Amino acid sequence: MEPLLSFVLCFLALILLIISLLEQPHLFMATAAETNQLTIGSTMTSTQYLTSSSGIFVFGFCNIDPSNNSNQLLLAIWFNFGAPDSANKKVVWFARDLTSNRTVIATKQSVLKFAETGRVSLVDGQSELWSPSNPFGSALVLQDSGNLQLISKDGVPWESFSNPTDTLLPGQNMSNRPGAYLQSRNTDTDFSPGRFTLNLQDDGNIVLYMKEIDVPSDLGAPYWAAMTNGKKMAPTLFFNDSGNLYYTFINNNTEPVYLTTERPLNSFEMYYHYAALDPDGTIRVYVHQKNNTDSSLWDVFSQFPGDGCSRRTNFGLEGMCGPNAYCTIDKEERLDCECPYGYVFVDEQHKYKGCRPNFVPHTCNGKENSTEFMTMQVPYTSWSNQSTYKKFILTSTTTLEQCNSSCLEDCFCKAVLIDGSSCMFMGMLTAGKVTQDTSMTALIKIRANTSVPVPDRPPVPASVRSIWFYITIGIAFLLSASIIYILWQINISKMAKRNQPGLRIFTSKELKRATKNKKKELGKGSFGKVYQGKLSYLNPPHVAVKELIGSNEYSEKDFENEVRSIGQIHHCNLVRMIGYCKEGTDRKLVFEYMQGGTLANFIIRSKRPCWSCLSEAAIGIAKGLEYLHEGCNPKIIHCDIKPDNILFDDKHIPKITDFGIAKLLGDQKTQQTFTNTLAGTMPYIAPEWFGVGNVGSKVDVYSFGVVLLEMICCKRAKGKQPPPKDQDPRIMFCLREAESLIRSGRFEELVQGESEALADMESVKRFSHVAIWCLQDSSMRPRMRKVVQMLEGVVKVDPLPDSSMSSIFSPMHPTSSETNPSSSTVHIIQVE
Repeated sequence: MEPLLSFVLCFLALILLIISLLEQPHLFMATAAETNQLTIGSTMTSTQYLTSSSGIFVFGFCNIDPSNNSNQLLLAIWFNFGAPDSANKKVVWFARDLTSNRTVIATKQSVLKFAETGRVSLVDGQSELWSPSNPFGSALVLQDSGNLQLISKDGVPWESFSNPTDTLLPGQNMSNRPGAYLQSRNTDTDFSPGRFTLNLQDDGNIVLYMKEIDVPSDLGAPYWAAMTNGKKMAPTLFFNDSGNLYYTFINNNTEPVYLTTERPLNSFEMYYHYAALDPDGTIRVYVHQKNNTDSSLWDVFSQFPGDGCSRRTNFGLEGMCGPNAYCTIDKEERLDCECPYGYVFVDEQHKYKGCRPNFVPHTCNGKENSTEFMTMQVPYTSWSNQSTYKKFILTSTTTLEQCNSSCLEDCFCKAVLIDGSSCMFMGMLTAGKVTQDTSMTALIKIRANTSVPVPDRPPVPASVRSIWFYITIGIAFLLSASIIYILWQINISKMAKRNQPGLRIFTSKELKRATKNKKKELGKGSFGKVYQGKLSYLNPPHVAVKELIGSNEYSEKDFENEVRSIGQIHHCNLVRMIGYCKEGTDRKLVFEYMQGGTLANFIIRSKRPCWSCLSEAAIGIAKGLEYLHEGCNPKIIHCDIKPDNILFDDKHIPKITDFGIAKLLGDQKTQQTFTNTLAGTMPYIAPEWFGVGNVGSKVDVYSFGVVLLEMICCKRAKGKQPPPKDQDPRIMFCLREAESLIRSGRFEELVQGESEALADMESVKRFSHVAIWCLQDSSMRPRMRKVVQMLEGVVKVDPLPDSSMSSIFSPMHPTSSETNPSSSTVHIIQVE
């Protein structure tokens, strides 16, 4: 069957390739050889490109949205990860018509010409689409910096660095000159000019502007300013090689004023950087590891303004999100717009245009009764009161209920705002934003039988219909291949038990014999007991067998799927799963055996470990957690990070164990397990476990912070209360006391005078500050990727926040004497 399957799959791949080529005939055309310049008399077509000498940047024609219209192209510069024609491009510059302030849209027939006269222009047939503001030169060169320069014998008459779009690259600067401003895109995939601009004004001020919706004006209203207009000199904005965004006054030798968090000077050696004015009006600095070829993995290092929705909703009638919509912050920490219940977006692709009722509004024809309507609260929001047309002062005679009833009867009233003693009728809601700190109550008027229907499906474009023929062909071949594959699977299923490429399936009898009937117990935890075993046909033969408790509630299919998922996870800092057993209610997991013992034993041994051993181990543990949170699929929250779950191999490499086991027991069993065992691992439990709402990956960050403090102090944590008198104070410490030592700079007391640590107090301080950041409120804790970067010294550690923000000082955080674990509720586990 195997040769037949291989033949079918190869044949299917060939058919799909032919279909792809039929849809994209331009791929048959020859592309230009890799070069970094265009010279007089040459041309560049839509399938050709320039590549910088180092290969970092590409200049050519970029498909705006392959899924929408493949004949709309940008003339652009992008980071070159993998093939230059990769679909996932990070565009850093694109051609823009400064006169009309529009993005230049090319087609597959467009050509960039370098005429014999030395003039550069982009043409489509007989039409000229674009040319540089100073279009004459002798060569068009893409530099390693990403700067596209038109070079002549007299210098550089034009360059992309002097004509930015929405992005700044390292080494680029902006001053008050024509064309030198940043303007956001409309959306991430819509490159037309957006609502936000960054300008260096004639008066010397640096200002961020937001244009009001459908208001014809060049700039709009300012929502951030550097207030440099009183200096009587023009500032220059710099984005340097290390990824720092700052401004300074060149002629005055003043100190730079940093707009984003300062990065170490050597960070350019390990990271690519760029700064962009994003579609939500926020300037963000993005970083990407140079040794990572996945072009989608760009991390936000810093951003400004950092005030969320506040400044962008404090002016005008519309604010950030237009009428009847409110500004919120999404899971990517970007500003977004939402509609109240019963309302839908006016334009789903451009949410900032506001919301409209998804029901027939109250009319003033006198035929409708107030009972046909009701009001619903829009919680945790504040709104502008500028569109108030009627206002009541709440008194003993004019109550809130009467105010609400009056709005239901008033055909002009669309919403009610209650602020203090005032009840205001609104013709529409404006300048809304989500906020936890508001005294305002917003009630929006909807029909009593309102239900939000599923929006009508948009018509299918002709270009999409045209490919259904090819899809049908593909489906037919897929069905044929699937039938053959199923038959092949049935044929080999009997042999799968011993020949699975990733995981082995063991029998209960086999593992009983391997562990000598559970003779040597290695340990036990929340999920079950672990026994040492030996399987002579494995290399190495020693294994650790974990017997799961209570897993009979998990269905066989779900258990097997989750185990296979965990078995595919491979990282040098994670204990590798070898196989599993699933017979009846018997559930066992088989892992590689770790000879080096636990981190718990390592840090409290009689002789304090060397600082380099501890610091290297801490970075390894952090990298293992980073991989679980962001590198594997599906992503995993460990939920039980503690020194007992961190093991060392024979080369003293730390490895995290028990990851993903929470998923094997299901949400209900996980809730029960953690509820019943919190007292045993109390110092490592984040306050979120005792709150309301979802628990995310930041609970692991908190636990890591406690573990990191234990590694620095070489003592075990004891919560926020001092250890009992009967405990050996040499191996116990209080989290609150440790934080106090760190904040007062008494690091030598943390490391107990260990000579290597004393000689490297800079890293001791850095690791200690990272630990404190991990113990903050969940909203302030860094992600594990940033934790790794800070520990390695790639990213500068921010100054410590006020101690009141620390979770170990939070009244929500439990101790064994303050909280009854059995009354706590653990909610759905959710990867952030």
